[in-house]
Amino acid sequence: MRKVFTIFVCLFSLFFVTITGNSSETAKKVLYFSASAGYEHSTVKSVNGKPSVSDIAITEVCKKAGIDVTCTKDGSIFEGNIDSYDAFVFQTSGELTKGEKNHPEWALKNEGWKKLLTTIQNGKGFVGLHPTTDSNRVGGKNYENSPKEKITEFTKFIGAEFTIHGPQQEINISVVQPSPFKWLESKGKKFRMHDEWYVHKNFADDIRVFAILETEGMKGEMYRRPPCPIVWGRAEGKGRVFYSAFGHNDNYWTNPEQITFVLQLIQAAIGEIKVDLTPNISTATPEASILLSPKK
Repeated sequence: MRKVFTIFVCLFSLFFVTITGNSSETAKKVLYFSASAGYEHSTVKSVNGKPSVSDIAITEVCKKAGIDVTCTKDGSIFEGNIDSYDAFVFQTSGELTKGEKNHPEWALKNEGWKKLLTTIQNGKGFVGLHPTTDSNRVGGKNYENSPKEKITEFTKFIGAEFTIHGPQQEINISVVQPSPFKWLESKGKKFRMHDEWYVHKNFADDIRVFAILETEGMKGEMYRRPPCPIVWGRAEGKGRVFYSAFGHNDNYWTNPEQITFVLQLIQAAIGEIKVDLTPNISTATPEASILLSPKK
């Protein structure tokens, strides 16, 4: 009887291992890239060799959802085999191909970018956070859209280009309902939020708008323009691209409620949350490309 019991225990253990598997092999994998070639936000800065506040937040919230996260600023990682990652999260700024003067290894060179773009087009996901639209951009005049032939490949990929921002302030955000993101949907049609608000230009005409910056009453000349997208997504081949302008301050990354939204964006990029990416910018924010309206 003891031998029979021992065999039963062994078989049950083998069965349990088989159905549960190895979490490191079965979990979805995300690469979080936070190199800065320009201004480095405090949210991505490593102090005394410790992980940044956003490193910690993204790693912890994803771990609870069964998603493994690798955090790096080393751009050469994209020149290797990145097929094991299901999605890529960027919180970057500046001309990434050049890297930071004290950290040349941070550079995301053209070879790595091409490999990343192909990977996304073949069905993987991408999430750009706050300063990412400040990456690899054409620049030029803040209140003029660029000629289409001059808009960079990265700007076309992410859907718009950062130009300028005004003072931090609490403003109204409108939500395109129904929203595929439970966090946004829970906010209703409109809610107030404090942050540093980016002004964008060179909007792609194929983006799906999820949240809108209501510019009326905002402080700063740069906001003297019609409502414009602040959270959006677009299809890139078979892949999914999302962008959220939220998250300039450290307290955003320590707020469990707001980090829930970051998780939902990542889950959408992976494909765990199904999102309709049919373009709607022409109806949701029809005047988004108007950069400066006449003074009243």
